[in-house]
Amino acid sequence: MKRVMTWALLATASTMMLTSCSEVTEVPEPAGGCGEIAFTPFVANSLRAAEFDLTALEGTGFTVSAFGNGTTFFADKTVKKEATGSLWTPEGGDILWPGFELDFVAYANLGDYATATIGQTGSTLELTTPTEIAKQTDVIVARDKGNSADHATTGVPLNFKHVLSQVEVKAVNTNTTPDYKIKVAGVKIGRIVKKATFKYPADTKTATTLSDYTPGTDKETFAAAMEGAQELSATAVSLMGKGGNFMLIPQTLTKWDVATHRDNGTDNEGVYLSVLLNITTKDGVTIYPTDGKYAWAATPLEIPGGLEPGKKYVITLDFKDGAGYQDPEGDKPAGFTPATGVEISDNPVSPATPKPGTPVLSNRVIKFTVTVEGWQNSDKTLEMPKE
Repeated sequence: MKRVMTWALLATASTMMLTSCSEVTEVPEPAGGCGEIAFTPFVANSLRAAEFDLTALEGTGFTVSAFGNGTTFFADKTVKKEATGSLWTPEGGDILWPGFELDFVAYANLGDYATATIGQTGSTLELTTPTEIAKQTDVIVARDKGNSADHATTGVPLNFKHVLSQVEVKAVNTNTTPDYKIKVAGVKIGRIVKKATFKYPADTKTATTLSDYTPGTDKETFAAAMEGAQELSATAVSLMGKGGNFMLIPQTLTKWDVATHRDNGTDNEGVYLSVLLNITTKDGVTIYPTDGKYAWAATPLEIPGGLEPGKKYVITLDFKDGAGYQDPEGDKPAGFTPATGVEISDNPVSPATPKPGTPVLSNRVIKFTVTVEGWQNSDKTLEMPKE
């Protein structure tokens, strides 16, 4: 009987949960006797519309190459689930096992985000973050070795992992007797590294941490428009639009230096979050921007350890005690289109001239928390300094 190569797909390693408590979900290798290499994909609850889950993988399949004995055994084969059963097989016909071990390198859902270079001596992805949030795809990769003796019947396990970091921003006003009414219409994350080279590790088993990223120097400010403006209350609302959450290249974050920018006019080009908002008194008197439209209000962003692959960061900004600072890049991102009825002010502090770093509400600060969801619990709290 011939030994046919098929694949057994294990869980994507970043088993993300919708709560701040999360744990690794182990998916064991298929039991002996199944006779084929079968992939059994497992992806936890979807965190965004564009997250790549089991259903999506079944629709598109994944791409795999195999190397062994100093040669390329096959390259860029599309693997899809069979019509019946749980096995996944390569398109174009059966592939027989050779008499030597094979190194399997796989990826899926590259979209406009990544370009793969898969080879015998090194495999990489060139990453460029698309400006449009909806095109920031959830790129996944896998790599492991297999041989006929061990996997002809039990299958070659491929443990897919997320290459990128996911960021969702929410807003809330926990002040039970607020002095102001705050409407929000979108969010941007400023000066994020947008290019990097990712190098595959030797394998992507459960214990493997993706870590080999060589970042570029180009940075960009990414923004998401809500589908409509909302007034803040004690219930948090997501500031992300229908395009989903930010999918960003893992990187360290140097926060925007507010005081230096404001006092000395020197911008350290650090990372910040900015909310598109409108502030009035309880009686409807315009506060910010002064023309009654909408304007950006920023706060520095610092996450110890930076953005790590396969983790979702839920940042919740509490406007209980303030509304942040005048934005360091009020004109960015270029081409940003808010929802119908939301108009961005040309000069939010008219007749004065905007001065980045100046508090939007004098002597008031924003406080926010960062919840990290991924393979381990990692809750972090960030608090803005008082003026």
